[in-house]
Amino acid sequence: MDAIKKKMQAMKLEKDNALDRAIQNEQQAKDANLRGEKLEEEARTLQKKIQTIENELDQTQEQLTQVNGKLEEKEKALQTS
Repeated sequence: MDAIKKKMQAMKLEKDNALDRAIQNEQQAKDANLRGEKLEEEARTLQKKIQTIENELDQTQEQLTQVNGKLEEKEKALQTS
């Protein structure tokens, strides 16, 4: 009879420990998901910034090309005069 009681107590303790681990693991999973969502949002924000900077770079390069063209025209005009 004592052996059965000890076995039941051991099983109850094992069940309680398993429940505690399950609760802890669920909380860790929630925390990890939250961190993942924050990182995804940060990645989206950075991607938007990259796109903006790339657009600005394209515009600046286009302006540089135009200015270089005008400069070449003026240099040619100076050489011919």
